[in-house]
Parts: sequence; structure tokens; C-alpha cells
Amino acid sequence: MIAKRRRYKGIQEILVKGTNWVGDTIISFPAVHALRQHFPKASITVLTNARLAELWKANPAVDEVLPYDMPAGAGRIFGELRIARLIRQRTIDLAVIFPRSFSSALMVFLGGIPRRIGYKGEGRDLLLTERIDCTTQLLGRHRMYYYLHLVEHLGRCPSPPLPSISLNGKLQGWADGFLSRHGLKGELLIGLNPGATYGEAKCWSPERFVQLGRRIIKDYGASILIFGSSRPEEKELNAAIARGIGAGCLNLSGETSLLQLAALLRHCRLLVTNDTGTMHVAAAVGTRVAAIFGPTDPRATAPLGEGHVVIRREVSCSPCLKRLCPEDHRCMDLIEVEEVYNTVGMQLNGRASIVGASKGLKEE
Repeated sequence: MIAKRRRYKGIQEILVKGTNWVGDTIISFPAVHALRQHFPKASITVLTNARLAELWKANPAVDEVLPYDMPAGAGRIFGELRIARLIRQRTIDLAVIFPRSFSSALMVFLGGIPRRIGYKGEGRDLLLTERIDCTTQLLGRHRMYYYLHLVEHLGRCPSPPLPSISLNGKLQGWADGFLSRHGLKGELLIGLNPGATYGEAKCWSPERFVQLGRRIIKDYGASILIFGSSRPEEKELNAAIARGIGAGCLNLSGETSLLQLAALLRHCRLLVTNDTGTMHVAAAVGTRVAAIFGPTDPRATAPLGEGHVVIRREVSCSPCLKRLCPEDHRCMDLIEVEEVYNTVGMQLNGRASIVGASKGLKEE
């Protein structure tokens, strides 16, 4: 431990190459807090996809955010070179590379940073100065530990806090005003997130979301907020679900920024969702989550914190991690409306466990 700390003495500027997904960004927050504990006086800059920049700006452990837009196709290499030049303009002592991709390591390597920490593999070993093994044991734990393990290479530190998103007064005021304008201030709000960016296999049936929403409105007098991305197919899906639910439902798909989404989720008593980035946003603002899992593994990506419930079915082909189901989608279709509805009731009443469902991750 002491030897490692001496080895990294004098580090003043640190670059973190952030992940490319909303959920992974939030899950990686504890690793950045651990990095801050290791280097309390250093400046920490996060290099990130532009659409995720606002999340990092709301993280108090981060001093600066460098956003970028990466061109697609043949223009990608020029985008990577442009980012490398941007890095070279700075005097950075150490880089921690969260994504396990060749391009992430290449950008940092071309940026001339002398110490570069990342996971082995993907043909990038020569681009790293400190190569970390990604073990089977590590992959069997929650993904939060995947990112923390990179920072623990620098030496162990006290357990960092679970992910949280800091909402300033302006954002909270915006959310209050938004809800007031729609006559929802002080109402019991339940969020639904029926889509998933990764693929259709992660999605519970739209018809079942409609049935669930109707029952929640009828039995609890709640108002439903539907959340989702601005992708045309997801907006169309959510619009159809909102029409099916009818009065008492407001469709906000693609209508908010990520931090506006966080501010509205903070007002929700509960979010019912597939395995999505929105799930992690809700958990990070302290909102309870009922998460419906099918092809993905809750051991790796369950919402972090207390009071969450993961609903899933034990089937032989799950988790398969496929975007599209090649069979009958039974991992999701076996989850009935009644089970999710009962979970909602138990969570609203302060009980966070149910037969057939498992609690959100709690690991010692």
C-alpha cells in the first residue's frame, strides 16, 4: 500500500476516460469518488461523449469535463486524432480508462499521457503502461466493482458512497415549475420506462405496461409519467402506451435532458422500468425502482441502494445478453402484470421484497 502511494506521489492532473452509456456512467461514479480519495488535491478531468457530459458535471468529485462528439464510419479516426490533440494540449500525469475498447486506449495513448491504466485485452495492451487483469470473479460481481477495481490498482481506500446525482436549486426549481404547470405538484407520481436503448430483448410487453399503468391510476389515484429517449422508435412506442393508458398519464419521452429527467424522477415515488440507464438515474436520486430483467444479469447491473426490487424469471437461456431474442422471449413474457403490480404495491407500502423477486444489490 505505502509503496503504491509513493509510486504515484506527485500526481496533479488525472484524466478519466468515461463510459459510453448512461447506466455505466452512473455505475462508475464510485470509482471516481475513490480516485478523489486517493488524490484529494489533484485535478480530475473526465473525457466523455457529449450527451453524457451533464451527468459528469453534476458529480462533485470531478473538476472539469471534456465533451466530444465522435463521427461515425470513416470519419471516426479523424475524431480520435482530434481528441488526442486536445489531450496533448494539457499536462496530464495519469489516465484511468474505464471502457475496455481499443479506441479508448488509442486516444489516450496518442494524447501522450505518461501513465495509462486500463484492462488488458482487445489488442490494446501495448497502449497501456499498467495493464489490469479482468478476472472471471470480477465479471461475476456488480459492474460497479469492475470500475472500482481499476482505481484499487492505485491502492485500497475507504468504501466510496453509492452513486448519487447532485441536483442544484435551478434544476429543482425547474422540476417544481414543470409539475405545477401540468397540475401534478403534490400528486402521487409513478414513473414508467418501457423502452431500452440496447435492444428489444430487454423490453417487457407494451400491452402489459398499459395494463399496469391503468391499474396503478385506478387503484392508487396516481399520475403516470412515461420516460424514454428521443429515438423515433422509442418515442412512437411510448406514445402508443400513453394513449393506451389514457387520462392520468403524461408522456415525456425525449422531452427532457438527463438532469431534467433526474429532477423529475426525484419527485416520483417509484419507477417501473426495464434494465435501462433511467433505472440507474432513478436509484441515484433516491427513487425506488421495480426493475424488470430478462436477457441481462442483475448481478452485474441491478439498481444500487436500498428499497429496489428486481423482477425476473429463472429460465435456462437467461442471461443471454442478446439485443434480439432468437427464441420465444420467455424470460420477459413469463413475468405477468399481476406480479409487477403486487411489487408496486409492496414498494409503495415500504416493503421491498416479494416472493419471486429479488432485492436490489447489497454486497458486503
